Amino acid sequence: MLEGLKTIVQIFAALAIAAAPLYGAGEKPDIDAILKLFEKKDYDGVVAKVDEAGSAGDEAAFLLNLKGAALTKKKDYPAARQAFQQALQLSPGLFAAAFNIGETDFLQRNYANALDWFRSMLVSDPRNELLQFKIFLCQLQLGDKEAAGKTLSKMRYPGDSPAWYYAQAAWEISAGDKGKAKKYITAARSIFPGKTELFDETFIDLGFPK
Repeated sequence: MLEGLKTIVQIFAALAIAAAPLYGAGEKPDIDAILKLFEKKDYDGVVAKVDEAGSAGDEAAFLLNLKGAALTKKKDYPAARQAFQQALQLSPGLFAAAFNIGETDFLQRNYANALDWFRSMLVSDPRNELLQFKIFLCQLQLGDKEAAGKTLSKMRYPGDSPAWYYAQAAWEISAGDKGKAKKYITAARSIFPGKTELFDETFIDLGFPK
């Protein structure tokens, strides 16, 4: 799934790049270079570069979130969570860092904790399709199909993301209908080209068929 964090990370690259410079001449970290290290899966390199940066403000929050993403790929979940928490302390409104805290629980199959976290986030962002999707999956993985069904019924069709389609696919997989699930996934890839990676990787993490 944290391959999918690359997507979350890149969403906030613009935020970091646009942040007001807080460095002297030649001191500003090369964010594009650090992102390229992440894309090359040089996660040790990402961690090292972020630690060297010593940045502050919103830019520091972005870099700490990126460090957390790299640590999650290394499956060092405690250190990743700490990085995400530090990012959130510096920039309380940084969605990626908040989301990734819940994601560390999700990836460790601590679905009850992840459910509580994503629900708490949804309170202030009730139309967020990614949060709805993660809540639905947590409920499904916990075996609470009644709650999962209610969450699914509230998800907007077709929505602004592949969330509804992948939620429907997960529901069909849980019911044993892999063929119908594949149709939903195919439709999502057609309607939202280039935007399904995060959802595909979630399915891989859950062991769902492609």
